[in-house]
Amino acid sequence: MTLEDKKNKPSRKQVILKLIWIMLYLIIFLYLFYLLINFGFNPLIISILLIFIILATIGPFLRRNKRTLYSRMFSDKKSRAKLSEQTKRKRILEEKELKQPNLKISKPINLEFEYRKPLINKCKNCGNIVPNFVKKCPFCNENIIYQ
Repeated sequence: MTLEDKKNKPSRKQVILKLIWIMLYLIIFLYLFYLLINFGFNPLIISILLIFIILATIGPFLRRNKRTLYSRMFSDKKSRAKLSEQTKRKRILEEKELKQPNLKISKPINLEFEYRKPLINKCKNCGNIVPNFVKKCPFCNENIIYQ
């Protein structure tokens, strides 16, 4: 066995403690089941409810690896070494920014333009609203002039 296998393998004491906790856990749920039966609840509903609670809460007892899936997939060993370099770079950039004067050049903004062709138009002659693809007004038969 390699050194890593020995680290990941739980000791006999840990296994026994986990089994004791699981047994106590199951005894508590069996007692809860007995109490709910005596109160007159439906045994099928009680058993489904208790199975759901057991499955939702027994996970920490059976957990092997304490690291999360994300931390196992993307270890941050490389980023720790680069972190000090990044902080040094940030300090250098901040010092350069502080030395440079802040110049603000304002440009005039022109808001008088249309972004797109309008979806509906109004006939100049009769005032009815028509869609943008119509060339002649269906009400007065006049050519529609777009603005």
